[in-house]
Amino acid sequence: MAIVPTLYVMKAMSNITICYSTHRPETLGLTARIMQDHDVIILEEPFHHDFAEVLGGGIELKEHLLELDIGYPKFTLGQYRMLQQFSQAGKQILQVEPYLEHLLSLQLFLAEDHSPEDIEPNTVTHSVYSAERDATGKLIDYYKEVRGDNFRQILSSMNSFAKADAARFILRDSLRVNRILEVLIPGKHTYIEAGSIHLLLYRLLGQSLSKEWHLHVHSIDREVSAILNHEGNLFSPGDELTLSYIWGHSLSRATWELRCAQALIYSIIVRKEETFSTNETFPHTRNEIESINAVKKLSIDACRTLFQRMRTLSSEDAAVLVKNYLKKTRSQA
Repeated sequence: MAIVPTLYVMKAMSNITICYSTHRPETLGLTARIMQDHDVIILEEPFHHDFAEVLGGGIELKEHLLELDIGYPKFTLGQYRMLQQFSQAGKQILQVEPYLEHLLSLQLFLAEDHSPEDIEPNTVTHSVYSAERDATGKLIDYYKEVRGDNFRQILSSMNSFAKADAARFILRDSLRVNRILEVLIPGKHTYIEAGSIHLLLYRLLGQSLSKEWHLHVHSIDREVSAILNHEGNLFSPGDELTLSYIWGHSLSRATWELRCAQALIYSIIVRKEETFSTNETFPHTRNEIESINAVKKLSIDACRTLFQRMRTLSSEDAAVLVKNYLKKTRSQA
């Protein structure tokens, strides 16, 4: 009697890569290299009804981007040109950012003479409204305080905003994970775009995926840091503060005051405009590293002193002020 071997059907593992990166033109080449190894690309942006036509070239990119509220136009233009090529090569590209979709719907709803009381309670839309209301209110409070002279109150208002911002990020990442799980295609290697601060996304997605998926992370920030021989992360003091609250950490007053004070100076000296440079690689990252390293050396008293002196200065002049202050401090040590 012949013995028939038992056949085991192995399900192929599908890869999911969460690619963390800043939205800067200098990162496009690195992210493109990761994208090209995946079948599906999930973007960190809300759905737009013209997106498929844009990818197909039926709508001029610059014309389309004029409709969008984007903070990094050069990055977005470069990325969309890249995505058009990937789309033509057969990759599926999806826009998945439900929090922002709900927010856009809310703005239209309120613009049509509806009031917040008209928003259905106990719904996702109401949760988004509440998170956005709280964070925006705290941010406005900070903007009011930062024009005054009570430095401790400025730091306190910044800390309150960081807590509200963390709650907003938690909701945003939770909603995005739920939507990602709905659009995943078994057997398709999937790329997920994520801003550097959305670390919770990895934890939540990892807790929800079935065993047929293999989840891993690629950090463009770490890759660039290694190229530049920089040790440590690229989180500013403000990002570190927000992440602490996202993870549910309890901070002492001394800790959050120092981070807020350093974040205040960082927000002034870091370069904000998008830059293309032919003279050096990764100009934004270099500037961020330099700015982070500088403010991490400052005490609360030093931040108070510098803040009063740099209020009317440009980012470049403020950075020079901090550099000279640190140089003078070292010479007196």
